[in-house]
Amino acid sequence: MTDTPVSYRAIGVIHSNHTRPEETPIQPVFASGCKGQVEVFPEFAEGLRDMERFSHIYLVYHFHQVNEVRLLTKPFLQD
Repeated sequence: MTDTPVSYRAIGVIHSNHTRPEETPIQPVFASGCKGQVEVFPEFAEGLRDMERFSHIYLVYHFHQVNEVRLLTKPFLQD
């Protein structure tokens, strides 16, 4: 196996009112009423055809403003 780099290109943007990490809910139970929107760039819109036939979609996203990467962390509310 070789160490071939993997690259990707954004096909859209996820928008929400959360702009500050310290004010962003860390669990869905604390995010009641939070709204978000996915914008798919026009050149990729055809890939959404027939999407209404599916019950779920997966969004793969990139946290582009992360300053610190930690490989290990303590789970929320656990000692």
